[in-house]
Amino acid sequence: MRGSRLGRLLISLLLAGSTAFAQPAASEVKPQPRVMVALVFGQSNAGNWGESRRVAGPRVFNFFRGRYERARDPLPGADGQGGSVWTRLGDKLIAAGLYDRVVFVPAAIGATEIAEWAPGGRLHQDLLRNVRAARRARLTFTHLLWHQGESDAVLGTSAEDYQARFLAMLAAIRALGVNAPAFVAVATRCGQYPPNEVIRSAQRSLVNPALGIFAGPDTDQLGPEYRYDGCHFSEHGLDMHAQMWLEVIRAHRAGRSG
Repeated sequence: MRGSRLGRLLISLLLAGSTAFAQPAASEVKPQPRVMVALVFGQSNAGNWGESRRVAGPRVFNFFRGRYERARDPLPGADGQGGSVWTRLGDKLIAAGLYDRVVFVPAAIGATEIAEWAPGGRLHQDLLRNVRAARRARLTFTHLLWHQGESDAVLGTSAEDYQARFLAMLAAIRALGVNAPAFVAVATRCGQYPPNEVIRSAQRSLVNPALGIFAGPDTDQLGPEYRYDGCHFSEHGLDMHAQMWLEVIRAHRAGRSG
């Protein structure tokens, strides 16, 4: 009698254990959220110099130096007191169904040349500090979105120097364990200065899928009618800029899945 009770107890424990470790039914498996984490860096048009501020939707976030919050202009990590393209892009990415959540890690300072972001430049260590902070917070970068070039167009930087400095900057980011694709915008237009073919060519020639470098949008296409002061984007210009990034990111995702 005692043995039979012990046997029944062991059987019940085994059954309970098998239930506890059983795989959930397919209908009970919840898909992992699709999260985009983007380093958004460059000069003023990658920062908060747009005409109008915006608060992004509840699934779009900003991360800067350990602080994680809903994205609202002006974004911490970038200078300027106006609006950004990123709050608009985040909402567009969510609305398009490409991601469930979007996190931006900004590093953008107005009127900066690429030499300041490259190794040895005054902003290089700040850039890497932002990347390290995101990594410590267990954010995995999925995109590097670079929008810069207007200052180098004015300064007359050579195509060779522009490319060498970008590649050195990217190598330093890669050395921190960031393997996300980098997207290089074509951006040289500002105020009285028209598009600069030397820098435009340098930016286009950086594209090299073998190195994880892809073409970003050509925002030189957005003329004065999209810029409230001739250089920085108006409210309509910010929306168009965001739409251009959306199309680049959507096309890249489609290419990877195709």
